[in-house]
Amino acid sequence: MIESANETLGNVCRKTQRWVTDEIMDMCDKRRELKKNKTTPTGATEYREINRKIRKSINQAKEDWIGKQCTEIEEKLEKNNSRRAFQIVKDLTKPKQARVSTIQDKAGNCLTEEEDILKRWIEYCSDLYNYQTNGDPNVTSCHKSSNNDDFPVLREEVEEAIRSLKHGKPARVDNIPAELIKHGGETVTDILTSICNKIWQTGEWPTPWTQSLIITLPKKGNLQQCQNYRMISHISHASKVMLRVILNRQTPGRRDHCRRKSSV
Repeated sequence: MIESANETLGNVCRKTQRWVTDEIMDMCDKRRELKKNKTTPTGATEYREINRKIRKSINQAKEDWIGKQCTEIEEKLEKNNSRRAFQIVKDLTKPKQARVSTIQDKAGNCLTEEEDILKRWIEYCSDLYNYQTNGDPNVTSCHKSSNNDDFPVLREEVEEAIRSLKHGKPARVDNIPAELIKHGGETVTDILTSICNKIWQTGEWPTPWTQSLIITLPKKGNLQQCQNYRMISHISHASKVMLRVILNRQTPGRRDHCRRKSSV
């Protein structure tokens, strides 16, 4: 899917700032190519020249963009649309979140090396998620699973699960966004149906489907401490298809419908 997407759609550089224009992005691509020959006198001169142009263009584009925002604020106020006007003011004056490059260990010592910081996050997440629960043991007691299931995963179940995927979500560990799955056509649906049936029969999940990408969002307090971050775990969009099939089968009406379709 990734190879087909690269051949058909190509790669698009995402703009980190709203005032950056396509012309500036093209110059940045050219600067990236000139950086390879920066060691030669001619290459160094060309690199400095285009770097100067990029900085000048960015400053001018930012100034023009802010001017347009101010003009829009005046227009919204004249039309009594104060809500939109104050929203623009809020976006313009919103302070940037300071990026923290150090993390404290359990003893309170600051870690600056990337490898040490990564180990600290692994240690914190392991302690955070490896906890013991004292729930009702009867909840987890169920009949033993069997590989001789007469009710395999139906193609229409996979189609419904694919339709439930939400747009605009970032790609996960496998680098496959939900849009590629939803617009993959019959080929993707058939392959996912085959994979889901293999999981249903064997109980074994593909390794990328068992991995998750953990994102840290800062909260209030000292951002050098791991406990002052909110943890969000992103799982593969493809694995959500199988999870949705399992969830839908928990509904008695849907389960009976699947059994009738399988018997037919």
